[in-house]
Amino acid sequence: MIARAFRLRVYPQDEREFGIALDQLSLTPARNNASEPVREVVRAWGPPLRAVTDQLLETLRRSGYRPSELRPERREPFALEEPIGVRLGLLLLAVKPLRKQQRIEEVAAGVRALSDEEAYYWYSKCTDRRNGRKAQHALRVMFSKET
Repeated sequence: MIARAFRLRVYPQDEREFGIALDQLSLTPARNNASEPVREVVRAWGPPLRAVTDQLLETLRRSGYRPSELRPERREPFALEEPIGVRLGLLLLAVKPLRKQQRIEEVAAGVRALSDEEAYYWYSKCTDRRNGRKAQHALRVMFSKET
């Protein structure tokens, strides 16, 4: 059985718009009865999020949720299995700073085409605390020639 290692939270921006936050949960037991260790991986909203909505909805479907459950007023987080959360985190990290629709589509298609092993590799690089931003830039350049 694969652990539910990620959670996707919805936060409203106004009555129609919302953003999402992806958290990675620690699978190691907490020390001293501390609460569940959580690390926010990425937040996304606006044009980059709208551009990858199809992949986001597919992620929810693969996790056993209905697409209609993604709405601004939702308070309960979506639980995601590790492989699904890794790929979604990588996608959001890669497209978040982009504004050009064509570039977002190229990068999103590139992330979708990665094997699971490649996705895990890039996820570990892109979430590294010291060099993560450089890895995110390298990933975007690899899939879209514009820098």
